[in-house]
Amino acid sequence: MSIHSNNFYSNTLRRSVTVQVILPEPVNPAGEVEAQYRSGRQLLPVIWLLHGLGGDATTWIRQTAIETLATQYRVAVVMPQTERGFYNDVPEGPKYWTFMTEELPERMRFIFPLSSDRSQNFVVGNSMGGYGALRWALSMPEQFAAVAALSPVTDLSRFRIDQAAIMPDFDGVFDKQHLLDSPVSLDYLLDRLSTEHTDLRVLMTTGSEDMLREMDWTFKPRLAAKFGEQFMWHELPGRHDWPLWNQQLPMVMHWLMRGTFKAI
Repeated sequence: MSIHSNNFYSNTLRRSVTVQVILPEPVNPAGEVEAQYRSGRQLLPVIWLLHGLGGDATTWIRQTAIETLATQYRVAVVMPQTERGFYNDVPEGPKYWTFMTEELPERMRFIFPLSSDRSQNFVVGNSMGGYGALRWALSMPEQFAAVAALSPVTDLSRFRIDQAAIMPDFDGVFDKQHLLDSPVSLDYLLDRLSTEHTDLRVLMTTGSEDMLREMDWTFKPRLAAKFGEQFMWHELPGRHDWPLWNQQLPMVMHWLMRGTFKAI
């Protein structure tokens, strides 16, 4: 297992950006670790792992067992940094959405042996990153086999009001006049999702005392109606914090890579 700290100039954001990447060690057909990746070998499955509000490219590595789990499941993990921008193209500001969905995958696949095959791509995030993961997967379902959102923001209008204290900069990130009738809205995206892409597997998790639980519980029936048996809901005792997400992460990884987890 190796961890790569990448810093490159983003043509989209017009500044240097940081991306952390975890790579499993290459193995030969006998399961033995090889010294290096060789040209022409099979490309790696990849999880695009998004941080929450106030996080950065290193947060998942520092706060969870993601390195150990990536080793166990032999999957690459890409962790970009987009500040407090909610993975959105900020009006009159950084184009985080364009960076994440267009430039980032192209750059990472140029540098690392990452698969572009839908069956080998997964997107995961927590809180703000959970919103980003759902928006990415619902906007471009042809790119992902599954999405896992841990305590995600699912209702921007409600979040803007309920969590104004932790995000006073909300109106600078979004045009509040278009929170419901544009592609920034998860409801909007669900309404327009083609039936041919309802094979996307979707997992949403929460904590019993999570500050976003009621928002996610309200959104849950919409996902269940759209995706049927492909949708999973999981709840554990806990709050909107890293102890909860680190506890949920092994289950999330198993569900992503095996698809055999059954909710309790």
